[in-house]
Amino acid sequence: MSLSLKEELQEKLKNIDRLPSFPEVVHKVLKMIRNPEVEFKEISKEIIKDPGLTSDIIRLSNSAYYHPTKEIRSIEEAIKILGLNTLKEIVLVAAARGILKQPVEGYKLESKEMWEHSLMVAYLSMQITENLKLNNLPKDVAFTTGLMHDCGKIVLASTFKKALYMVQLEYQKNPEISFISLEKKFVGYSHPEIGAFLLKRWNFPDELVDAVLHIYEPEKSKINSTLTSIVHISNWIVVSAGIGIDIMGMNESLSDFALKKLNLTNEKLSLYYESIPEFLEQIKDLTEL
Repeated sequence: MSLSLKEELQEKLKNIDRLPSFPEVVHKVLKMIRNPEVEFKEISKEIIKDPGLTSDIIRLSNSAYYHPTKEIRSIEEAIKILGLNTLKEIVLVAAARGILKQPVEGYKLESKEMWEHSLMVAYLSMQITENLKLNNLPKDVAFTTGLMHDCGKIVLASTFKKALYMVQLEYQKNPEISFISLEKKFVGYSHPEIGAFLLKRWNFPDELVDAVLHIYEPEKSKINSTLTSIVHISNWIVVSAGIGIDIMGMNESLSDFALKKLNLTNEKLSLYYESIPEFLEQIKDLTEL
């Protein structure tokens, strides 16, 4: 990589304000939800400060996936009918949609494909966490990590087009080489590194940042290798099912460390894989929003 290109990349990363941003109101709301003494009205007041977010939350709350017992017309009704845990999930989906539902041309993914893949990894990560009955890992943390795991691709595809084009050319000549290593060679950073950088700037928890950073090598996770392994496996299963499969294809292998960490056999993996079509149908209305 030429010095001029490397300097250009460094400069773009410094100007982080020009890159995608995660709404500050979302962080405030999530913090409020974690407070057991918070009042519904206070959460509602914070959310309605952002009309766009409010509209998205109400629309998502009325989707078939969340099947409310009656029509939801306000944020307070969403909290009362669906509960705070579900509201937290909906807030994250609404906020992430604005960042993740866009085409990533350098990876040959349409906006719907990118969004569908992110949702599937999020919900599968949550499902695996529930099935493992992990007391020290809340399922919403797995959901959030799965949802945001590919946010670095958005930045690479939109901001570093020239460098990513060089990655594509080299990969076409040598498809046996790790795509991640080619990103580092030509861009200076891999998309997991940029994703972790973004999440840290957006004030996400360190364990989530660490999991995104090491998603392809969960054995290197320094904070929560269980979380990293769950998202790693979820991503692998979803890509194997052809959902959101990009220019990387199946270039990155399934980690033996992750399988052993979660005690997942080939039989259990097959069950998750076979459940993908049904699961995809369940979240169909979310992917089309």
